[in-house]
Amino acid sequence: MKHVLCFGDSNTWGFIPGTCKRYDEHTRWTGILQDELGADWRIHENGQNGRTTVFPSPAKGFMTGLGALPYALDTLRPLDAIVLMLGTNDLKEHSAQASTDGLGCLIRTIQTFDALYPAAEPLFRDGKMRILVLTPVEIGEQVAEWDTLHGKGEESRKFPALMKGLCEWLGVEMMNTQEIVQPSKVDGIHMMPEEHRKLALAVKEKLLAMMAK
Repeated sequence: MKHVLCFGDSNTWGFIPGTCKRYDEHTRWTGILQDELGADWRIHENGQNGRTTVFPSPAKGFMTGLGALPYALDTLRPLDAIVLMLGTNDLKEHSAQASTDGLGCLIRTIQTFDALYPAAEPLFRDGKMRILVLTPVEIGEQVAEWDTLHGKGEESRKFPALMKGLCEWLGVEMMNTQEIVQPSKVDGIHMMPEEHRKLALAVKEKLLAMMAK
């Protein structure tokens, strides 16, 4: 069985636009990915609303990816692939460049994990380090004025180029999510069901290609 960790924020958790509720396991993209890949695969969902790459929130300091990722890696090892989708929440207080730098810290955490936290089981089952970065979804114009992501659309559109450079430098795979899905017109941040399906199918094909290498 192939084991894949999907580590992200509210769009990985399955946040329903305009609500605080969650899509069911057959509607959010990670669940669809599980359905599509079948019983020979296990998709480990690890999405958290408000999660950043490395930047702590004064009110919610437990929401950093850097804080949560080592625990997820250690408890789920051995894995066959890791999918990262973070950056949107960083834009509340930081630039796309700073967020991309934060993502680099997460990637390096994965790449150096076995050296830092040696155990009987390696992080990657066969020794092949398969890491897939998904760029954050573009932020739309519909974001409410009171939301700290209001007006961050232009900044969010910088992610693909920045993350492409980072991923090439660190030797990991990247998928430009902004070419595949759109944010909802309800809140301009989260995805509607049809977008979750599009993303799941694209990630499925990418994972199959990565496993074939």
